[in-house]
Amino acid sequence: MSMYRSFRKFREKDDGNATIEFVFLFPVFIFLFLTGFEAGYYMVRNVVLERATDIAIRDVRLSNGQIPEWAALKARICNEAQIIPDCMRTLQVEMQPVPNTPGSVAAVAGGAVRCIDTGAPPNVDQTGSYSVGGQNQMMLVRVCSLSKPVFPTTGIGVGMKVDQEGNYALVATTAFVSEPGSRSMAAPSGAGGAGGGAGGGAGGKP
Repeated sequence: MSMYRSFRKFREKDDGNATIEFVFLFPVFIFLFLTGFEAGYYMVRNVVLERATDIAIRDVRLSNGQIPEWAALKARICNEAQIIPDCMRTLQVEMQPVPNTPGSVAAVAGGAVRCIDTGAPPNVDQTGSYSVGGQNQMMLVRVCSLSKPVFPTTGIGVGMKVDQEGNYALVATTAFVSEPGSRSMAAPSGAGGAGGGAGGGAGGKP
């Protein structure tokens, strides 16, 4: 009878109800909050990268045939996308002409986007496909930036495709048509002469 009374009293008590609700509901709410924050921060970085790419490429389009060197274009994009951490080390820029044949745009744009290999040795050249193109030619520009998830254990963080160092890729794509006239690579800061000839040859290296 004593055990029965004790069990009955225990069953009728409502102490700790709020704690039990907290234990069950708090992980759900904190998961939704962190996931929403991760998604919002991802979108902000993506929008900033696209805007920075458009601003930098506008300067290229209006440069009177002088295409900035690869490292200079990277620096211009990173200067506009200051929210992206360690931008110069993790940003890859590719610029290549699109042939004037049916299906060329889809063929070039549908290829794999090249990103920086952050695990590569420092002396490895990772310059992307960077060409000055020719006059009146369509140029495709793709920019890849690597970032780490803020909360990698949330739903979005777990679902992201990452490299060996835990970075996921942000990609911005834009295109422009070269103005009529000669096309050449602008000389790097402190160097004399143009860095590359007119036409579709490969550009300078950083």
